[in-house]
Amino acid sequence: MKDMLQALVFGGLFLIPFLPLYVENDFFFPFITGKNFAFRIIIEIVFASWILLALTDVKYRPKFSWILPTFASLLIVMAAANALGEYPLKSFWSNFERMDGYVTLVHVFLYTLVLGSVLTTEKLWSYFLHTSLAVALIVALYGLGQHSGALDGTAGRRVDSRLGNAAYMAVYMLFHIFFLGYFIVRSKVNIHKILYGIVAIIFMYTLLLTGTRGAFLGVVGGTGAAVLYVALFGRAYPQLQKLAVGGLIALAILSLSFMAVRDSDVIQGTPSIARIANIDLQKDLVVRGTIWGMAWEGVKERPLLGWGQGNFNYVFNEQYDPFLYNQEQWFDRVHNIFFDWLIAGGILGFLAYFSIMAAALYYLLIAPVFLRKESQFTVLERAVLTGLLVGYLLHNLVVFDNIISYIFYGTVLALIHARSAKPIPAVSNYTMGKAMITQFATPIVILAVGFGMYFTNVSGIKAAGSVIDALVADSVQGRLEAYHTSLEHGSFANQEIVEQLAQQAMNVARNQNIPPADKQSIIQRAELELLQLAEQKPGDARVHNFISSFYRAIGAIPQAREHGARAAELSPGKPSLVLEQAIVELEAQDTDAALGFLKKSFLLEEKNTQVRVLYAAVLIRTGEIEAGKELISEQIYFTQFAAHDYALSSVQAAGEMELLGDMFEVRIQQDPTNPQSYASLAFIKYQLGDLEGSTAALNEAAEAVPSFAPTASCYVANIEAGNSPELGCQ
Repeated sequence: MKDMLQALVFGGLFLIPFLPLYVENDFFFPFITGKNFAFRIIIEIVFASWILLALTDVKYRPKFSWILPTFASLLIVMAAANALGEYPLKSFWSNFERMDGYVTLVHVFLYTLVLGSVLTTEKLWSYFLHTSLAVALIVALYGLGQHSGALDGTAGRRVDSRLGNAAYMAVYMLFHIFFLGYFIVRSKVNIHKILYGIVAIIFMYTLLLTGTRGAFLGVVGGTGAAVLYVALFGRAYPQLQKLAVGGLIALAILSLSFMAVRDSDVIQGTPSIARIANIDLQKDLVVRGTIWGMAWEGVKERPLLGWGQGNFNYVFNEQYDPFLYNQEQWFDRVHNIFFDWLIAGGILGFLAYFSIMAAALYYLLIAPVFLRKESQFTVLERAVLTGLLVGYLLHNLVVFDNIISYIFYGTVLALIHARSAKPIPAVSNYTMGKAMITQFATPIVILAVGFGMYFTNVSGIKAAGSVIDALVADSVQGRLEAYHTSLEHGSFANQEIVEQLAQQAMNVARNQNIPPADKQSIIQRAELELLQLAEQKPGDARVHNFISSFYRAIGAIPQAREHGARAAELSPGKPSLVLEQAIVELEAQDTDAALGFLKKSFLLEEKNTQVRVLYAAVLIRTGEIEAGKELISEQIYFTQFAAHDYALSSVQAAGEMELLGDMFEVRIQQDPTNPQSYASLAFIKYQLGDLEGSTAALNEAAEAVPSFAPTASCYVANIEAGNSPELGCQ
């Protein structure tokens, strides 16, 4: 039995480093859901097996370091914060897109606990981390294949490899760059150090190709912290201490040199690297700073326990700053580790989370350096691990955690715990008879883990698969049945499933080739599910905005008005929600009401080109010509106005032919291969009596679009003969 338990525990733990390679294409959000469900299932089996193994063999029992109780305190605080938060269901379970939430937090804790309890020797840790490094090399090479265009046809784009997100890929590389540094300072074989260095260069280049500025700053800052650690506390290595001082200077020179050549063709010729090279902290942090300010207002509203995990969207909508009109409209994360935890768990959650890192730094810095306590790590090892924690923290100043960063942060915590923990006498001395283990503990553990695995995973796995079935179904009824099946599983991701169902219903409603009965069936089901969702989340502006768009798509204007108004009420500073109200009124042909909403949206943020263009178009359509022209008097706005089809029809309806001609001239500049734009411009000039301009436009069209030349020549001949341009022309 012990051999089997060891195989399950160690086999499961050594599977974890392979998760970055796993992509489940049969699940919704394939890069996210597959990895997360696999991680949960593996850890549940491993944890259950470890309990029985620890009862059998004392050497696998947990020991004490401050890392475990601080992590446990986070679980306790966040259980309360999530239960009392704005929307507990999402806080505990998250959704398919993120799959973090409390459930993931618990699994990461269990992973850290078991890994730190069973990997108790340097050899085991070497095997484990080298396994992870080997997988990371495969992931990096796959990413380089992407960059070259050999894989996925994604040449030139930000590299994401098997992780599906460039930022996730970047933090994965960040951890493994420092793991390589850990082995470089441990190794006594020069050829090994050279090999580690070569792989580190590959990882660093791959990280650059992700274009993730936070991770790049994390590596630079973390490396600086590691070198500074040696320079300050490396008395045992006087030669290295001197080199560390030089290393700090070299790091500064390299950073400055990189910035000095950032405008070179080599750097700017690679968009991902150029994205990093073009860092402008003052400019780049303006948007982030605005969001952080909104988050602070949310913290002040609920300071003690926050809003619960995954609920920043409520704060984002309530405190929305119109300045963000051209950014993502539904932020669900603050993109800052400090504010993310203040929002999720309030001050108590913030303190609990950072107490974990404080505990890790206690064993790396406080105890060995300031308290002069014996450490199981060398100075160089402590320097690298401290640098890793600093780099991870710097990365998370502008990004947020995901399952990959959680796993490897847990790995680092487990490593520090394993090397620093002391036996707990009460735990070490406890004994349980073999019969009690096999006849009592084992059945209970098996039943508990079986129930836990089913409850935690099965409904979500089935729902994630059914959504894909719905997306690939070749008939309306087939899609509807698949969505029905997905919803019947009762998973935590019903909002995402309902939104997909509603989107399909809107597409069906616009398709004239689908029988009315099929349309009605999917529309009715989507409406029912959307209204139930609104009852579950009455304070979510996104839900009401989505419902408004749905009703507008199916022509139910009164209902669209109702939910559009509710969305705007929940997020009064968001121009896009007021714009939605205006569009509803335009479809209802109530231009006076539409103008009122457009003016309100425009005044929220006058730089909003989308609103400005539509506002100008409606003003011109309703006869307020000069007011409309004033809004688009600047070229940057007129260019967008000219490309807008509703604006074009509005100007045409108002009979503003000169303005219409100007619009087609802009369209020709934007797309000189469209013969219709030339023909329209020629006809407008003909109507205005500018025959020379009309023929010039047609001659230009004949030269730019050779296939249109015969028709253009026919038009020109008619104009020169005094006939209507299109007379007798094909």
